[in-house]
Amino acid sequence: MTLGPWLVWVPLLALINLLVFVAIRGRWGRIVPVLAVMAVIGVVVGDQVAGVIGIEVLRIGDMHVLAASVAAQVLMVAVTLLAALGPIRVED
Repeated sequence: MTLGPWLVWVPLLALINLLVFVAIRGRWGRIVPVLAVMAVIGVVVGDQVAGVIGIEVLRIGDMHVLAASVAAQVLMVAVTLLAALGPIRVED
């Protein structure tokens, strides 16, 4: 039995993108699990979109690494911006 490329590449690429995003952001927080989910979704969506469009910039096997990484980073930025728009707790 062999593992498909999706079972190896998607979690690995999502983890790498999450760690890079958190390292650039500079802090861990309660939003990291949501960012992890968005990283996985971004990798899957980015790979699928690149496959449909036919982007062949950086590809390893069947995985469109560059497009998947860009989509994951965009989704994580969107989640971070939406979280910043949430309610602010004011303590007196």
